[in-house]
Amino acid sequence: MKSNLQFRWVLIGILVALSLYFLWPTVQWTREQRKLASLRGEDSLRYVEQNRQRLQRLREKSLKLGLDLQGGMHVTLEVGIAELIRNLAVERDSLFEAALREAVERARTGDVSIIDEFVRAFERRDPQGRLSRYFRNEAARITRTSSNTEVADWLRKEADEAVNRAIQIIRTRVDRFGVSEPSIQKQGTRRIVVELPGVDDEERVRNLLRGTARLEFRLMADPTELQASLQRIIALLQAEVRGDTLVSDTTGLDPSRHPLLSVMQPVGGVVIGAVAVQDTGKVNAIFRRPEIQRLLPRGVVPMWTADAQLTDPQRGPVLYLLGVRDQVELTGEVLTEASVSFDPATNRPEVLMSMNAEGARIWARLTGANIGKPIAIVLDGYVYSWPTVQTRITGGRSSITGLRDLKEAEDIVIILKSGALPAPVTIVEERTVGPTLGRESIRAGLYAGLTGLLLVALFMLLYYRTGGVTANVALLLNILFILGFMAGFGATLTLPGIAGIVLTIGMAVDANVLIYERVREELDGGRTLKAALNMGYQKAMSSIIDANLTTFLTAVILYSFGTGPIQGFAITLMAGIVSSLFTGIFVTRTIFEQLFARGRVQINFG
Repeated sequence: MKSNLQFRWVLIGILVALSLYFLWPTVQWTREQRKLASLRGEDSLRYVEQNRQRLQRLREKSLKLGLDLQGGMHVTLEVGIAELIRNLAVERDSLFEAALREAVERARTGDVSIIDEFVRAFERRDPQGRLSRYFRNEAARITRTSSNTEVADWLRKEADEAVNRAIQIIRTRVDRFGVSEPSIQKQGTRRIVVELPGVDDEERVRNLLRGTARLEFRLMADPTELQASLQRIIALLQAEVRGDTLVSDTTGLDPSRHPLLSVMQPVGGVVIGAVAVQDTGKVNAIFRRPEIQRLLPRGVVPMWTADAQLTDPQRGPVLYLLGVRDQVELTGEVLTEASVSFDPATNRPEVLMSMNAEGARIWARLTGANIGKPIAIVLDGYVYSWPTVQTRITGGRSSITGLRDLKEAEDIVIILKSGALPAPVTIVEERTVGPTLGRESIRAGLYAGLTGLLLVALFMLLYYRTGGVTANVALLLNILFILGFMAGFGATLTLPGIAGIVLTIGMAVDANVLIYERVREELDGGRTLKAALNMGYQKAMSSIIDANLTTFLTAVILYSFGTGPIQGFAITLMAGIVSSLFTGIFVTRTIFEQLFARGRVQINFG
């Protein structure tokens, strides 16, 4: 009996020690946060730099707080299924585009399938038509003879895979970005909900989530042809201003009244011109005009640089408009590695890239055939650099230069390593929870928990006297075990999770109430105190197990099918049920047996 009692105390002591061990980093991290809040300016930066590794280790091991408690971002992304359909089509016509536009319009009013609406719209316009004239895929056996149903099933499968692939890529990017305990869930047929606790650089996260990682290597326009084309465009726009038909006459040119020259400064070479950031929309509108596009060299499209340069303090930062070939020579699919480095000459960050054997072969051929010419490195439709080829490059090595800072280089590496999104994604909803609101949530949850704890403890103490003291000890241990479990297993504490803990406080003493009431009945029946206790635990056990088991199964269902806050509530409820069973039965009985072993039998149950 004595050895069994000692084993019980050892087990309880081990669990208490483990809980305190897991919670100690949280205590230290809280102290460090208070210390950082008291420091100002350079002192704070210096302290963080000197203790970076230790602070990072404490943050990783401390009890994690959810979005609603520490602030962060809630972003809803929508995968561009319409763009995916366009990319899968081997050919398109006006009927195809009209049906797809109608499908997109109908999908805006609700979470309906764009593919289903596209098929319906197409069949309404051409009842006898076959979608297989637009789509072909040998692997999926989609041929010219495939029915509309077969094509639609294939498109749905591709769309589902695109959304699932997007979730995987976004999760990889977020993990590499360093967000602790993110929540990434599929919503409906084409939306993804992302919750990022503790994020303070919102614009950087937006770019990270939206970036499609479409890396391209393209040749650039011939400088002579491009500049001659630019002069024709300038002359055409000047003629429109004067209202005559002499499109080659540029005499009396007034740049301030010219639609293009008033917002763009010609540069020369492969650069069409420099444009202030706020004027890029006007220039885009000009170059979208069909008559202007016809004047550009054949196979050349205008593209903006990714980085704005401050060349004139009065005009502000400017972007360069470049003439780039529309044919893609090489894509990022051949990349095997990407890393951040620094240019030894300028000490500016750059991204080094390595290619597989096929990419290295194409890259060697491409650079060898274009020595002395620039090649544009394009990421997601923006030109990051356009280095001039000095010699044939073998081995598949290349780099992206012209980056603003180290953060941009790191983000590009994250995007390239994570892979390209199968379809573009757009942010359709965004909410930012500030840290102030998070602190208010923590304070409100703490007050609710303490109030519930004090009221329950006071009731148990007044109603069950000595038995109430034992139940209250078990209740405190129960809360300690719950928090220790969450910290040890890396679970995230959310506001609904705090609600689950408050609910557990009430449930934790439920087992003791059942036991103590049975003990009272046995005492009224004339049994001794020790026998009454034994019978009380024995007879109440089935009711306790049934009640807690049904609640635990409900929490499992909530966790399995719920998202975000619901899962936070479910996980604390499950941990609380297991812990309350242990403390309410095992711990309280151990305390009573210890009291009996020491001869202290004056135990009062009210």
